[in-house]
Amino acid sequence: MHDGVAFEKAGKPAAVFATTEFADAARAQAAALGLPAFEVILVDHPIQPLTQEEVYQRADAVFAQLVAKLTRR
Repeated sequence: MHDGVAFEKAGKPAAVFATTEFADAARAQAAALGLPAFEVILVDHPIQPLTQEEVYQRADAVFAQLVAKLTRR
């Protein structure tokens, strides 16, 4: 979160990922760092027990969000 918020404050688009389990914590940290509207890209929890193919599916599910976040002005 720290790096993502720092980049955004510097005017550079940044993407931060978190699993749904940590959504509230990520939002709270963004707010504490001074960017309460910072959008975290959420991926379904958990990740650790997944197969490689399942991880790819989760990444594919949020890819459009990633592109939008990094190309937004």
